[in-house]
Amino acid sequence: MGNAKSAAQVRKGSSGGRSWRRILLYVFAILAAFYSFWPVMVMALEGYNIDFGVIIAGYAGKSSVVLIGGVPVRVSSIIPSAYYYLQALTLEAYPRLVANTLVVAAITIAGALAAGIPVAYVLARIDVRGKTLISYLLLALRTVSQYMVIIPLYIAYSRFGIYDTYVGVALAEQLLVLTVVVWMLRGFFSDVPRDVYEAATVFGKNEWQVFRRVVFPMVIPGVVVTTMFALVLLWNEFIIADTLTGVATRTVAVGVWEGMSINQLSFNALAWNSLNAAGFLAYIPAITVMLAIRRYLAKGFSLGMAR
Repeated sequence: MGNAKSAAQVRKGSSGGRSWRRILLYVFAILAAFYSFWPVMVMALEGYNIDFGVIIAGYAGKSSVVLIGGVPVRVSSIIPSAYYYLQALTLEAYPRLVANTLVVAAITIAGALAAGIPVAYVLARIDVRGKTLISYLLLALRTVSQYMVIIPLYIAYSRFGIYDTYVGVALAEQLLVLTVVVWMLRGFFSDVPRDVYEAATVFGKNEWQVFRRVVFPMVIPGVVVTTMFALVLLWNEFIIADTLTGVATRTVAVGVWEGMSINQLSFNALAWNSLNAAGFLAYIPAITVMLAIRRYLAKGFSLGMAR
């Protein structure tokens, strides 16, 4: 009887210990999530005219003046207002930044798909000597720092007259996108069962017909996912766009960073609410696309590795 009671106490104590560990784990997860989303939350709320400087100053009993980059700035209020979001959407600068980004992305992705789809198909389907080495060399190119090529590109673009042009920026952005497109599509092509290839060959289809009529229609969803992922990469890309674009082709990431104005030429250091509103608007498309395709990303990168 005593042994049974002791065993029950041990189980109860062990259960209580697990409960405390679980609570601590949840608390840690909540704090980590809050820490991660804090900058986004501040950006969203201050774009909505809810200035944290006023709140902090109110609790501290001080004046509502904060230091931003060493410059004293008087923050405005905590009265919610959608004015700054409406301003960002209606000003000439922000829609132009979005249009520039989409044009550059369209040219870049079109070129990457035109070159990447055949390469991915060959690497997944055809037994080419050294194709594993080729695959990893392509992946290694993705690790090359953009700082290694950006200065030569800037010099070459200035000499050949393609600086601050959509085509010029799109060509440079291939360094960022092409490898990702090839690797993801290689995974989707490898996911097509080998029996499908063999059946199409039995019915007298040549390699081009197998690709065009049988395999490619099956991987169209993968092409869409790859396109969306490439769009997110280009939407967030900064170094190449900052160096090779000017007023005519400036993208969202560069425009928001440098400070939005109606003519995209000046920077109002005190227009933080407008800047936060524009930054949060630029954040929404990227996070929305990533949430929509997140389940397919690992599939695209990992399939076909052992083949």
